[in-house]
Amino acid sequence: MSLPPAALPDAGCPPPLRARVERYTNQGGLIGAFTYALTVLETDDETLAAATASIPTNLFVTSSLHDDAIDESGDWNAADRKRRLNERITLGDLVFTNVVEAARSLPAYADLTPVLETVRQIGRGQLAEDHLEPSTATLEDAVARVDARGAVWGDLAVALVDAVADYSKTQCEMLRRLTRNGMFVLTVVDDVEDLPADVGNGVANVPRALYDGDLSTRESPAAVVDAFLGSDAPDRLEAILAERRTALGADARAFAATLDCPETDVLAAVRRALSWYCDTVCSVPVEATVPPERQRRVRAELVDDEASTRRTLASAIAELPLETGSLPVDLDAVIDTVVELPAAPLADVLSMVTHVATIADDVMSTSLADALDVLERRASTPQS
Repeated sequence: MSLPPAALPDAGCPPPLRARVERYTNQGGLIGAFTYALTVLETDDETLAAATASIPTNLFVTSSLHDDAIDESGDWNAADRKRRLNERITLGDLVFTNVVEAARSLPAYADLTPVLETVRQIGRGQLAEDHLEPSTATLEDAVARVDARGAVWGDLAVALVDAVADYSKTQCEMLRRLTRNGMFVLTVVDDVEDLPADVGNGVANVPRALYDGDLSTRESPAAVVDAFLGSDAPDRLEAILAERRTALGADARAFAATLDCPETDVLAAVRRALSWYCDTVCSVPVEATVPPERQRRVRAELVDDEASTRRTLASAIAELPLETGSLPVDLDAVIDTVVELPAAPLADVLSMVTHVATIADDVMSTSLADALDVLERRASTPQS
């Protein structure tokens, strides 16, 4: 691929804004890596996989920059509001040109009509949010908001994979359910962490809808947090997330059962996808989160003996986001399968998975416990 994801101009982008774009790229690139793995698994074409994966990555960055222009403009003083708006809107437009170039590079057989419709759905979800009144929004309304704004990013990834790879309709539907449930969990957990800001901005979300009362009447963000944590809303939210995680685990197992290829091919696809993310997308080098000595230790443990390999695999799985330990999967069975894979590529994957998990934890809360902990810290921090 000639253009890196979210390529930025050399001039005209202030360092703080550049750092924010890198953060958005790190986050959006996770969707891209998922797209890459599925594409390269079926096509064995790294160039095609990179181009396809760059589309959701860059669209996420564009959308996030435009969101910033909307959400933050009210806090800017009149003297620099126009400049800041121009920086974010224009930079978002420049990043979008990467999407156009990538789409133009796809094979002629790729039907992007469903992809374009999904992008329109993302825009419609953003517009519809402005018309959702928090004081009257039901839980069903709030869930629909997540599907319109969060889970639809998973739909975009699947639409792209469907356009370039030869998965069946049944497999694509499994993937849509899987990604919708995964994105739902991540989006709702992130909404928990953002609850005080969302209440202040009049945003209707699932945590707010679960609270029996009007959080907007609380006198401060800390009071909003105290009220939410003191209610039964967190327990009710955990029940909803547990249901989604159960569905996510079931769909993941169902999709895996449809793959007519050896486990070594799946490992190779994951390795290539993670390499794309770590080498060309992520602004943080792997060595910053997984030092070389730790990488060497992982390699040694995987060739030592089976007991050592199993301990290393269990530790890596425990570090994954999405509260993997709470998923209804037989981890021993997973390890039984993975333990037989070649040690060298498996070691690379484990190191990169640890890196990706660290990046994910840095850019968003990936578990309800983490998000609630953030809220508790905010409630105990004096407000200036």
